[in-house]
Amino acid sequence: MKALLSRGLIFISHRLFVSEDYYIVVSNHKDIDKEVEVDYLPKVDDHCWRMISTNQQLDELIDDGFEFGAYELNLRSFLDKGAVAVCNFVVKELAHFSVFADNPRGKEVVEPLPFKVDFEKGQIVVGRGFTISKFRRLHFRRYNGYLIRKYLHPRGITGSKYPLQVNNYPSLVSASKSSEKLIISRCRFIKILWFKYFKETEIKPTPLTQIVAQMNDKIGNNK
Repeated sequence: MKALLSRGLIFISHRLFVSEDYYIVVSNHKDIDKEVEVDYLPKVDDHCWRMISTNQQLDELIDDGFEFGAYELNLRSFLDKGAVAVCNFVVKELAHFSVFADNPRGKEVVEPLPFKVDFEKGQIVVGRGFTISKFRRLHFRRYNGYLIRKYLHPRGITGSKYPLQVNNYPSLVSASKSSEKLIISRCRFIKILWFKYFKETEIKPTPLTQIVAQMNDKIGNNK
């Protein structure tokens, strides 16, 4: 009961006040031809994936026996607003999905933070993926990053942009393990009730691996 009350208070406080710092990361797709799919495959047999951009495609998959469970409505909401979903299945059960947008309308639902994305020059914005609990730790998120790069590079997409919280060490470490990624700006987001403040400051492009190495050094020095 105490833990439930604590989570409830955290949820309410987050609704009233938010103060967060983000790195904006760009993942370049230029070396995708050098990447090998087997290096990214999920650690499970009988998996497959589908890229979905319309509700009609989603309906066709359901008719074909693919199961989306409680996440069907979430996916329809993304698709209705111009986003694209990459869905992974084990047999035909949804295991993970990632979403991205190649247009301003889709960006609003994929990633509401108003950082700059140059869609006209081939950039996309990638949102947070979601893994169903029993399929976690099988590397679906990493695999989808590869799939998105592989699928979009021949279609003129040059890179992906997305935010990572400055103090989220596990996410920064995980993101630094695949492809060339640069931090190109830092953002400040504040919300107090209905008031919102956002500022993006460009910085010298810095490899994400360098930031993670600096954090590792700091952790080591504090031991």
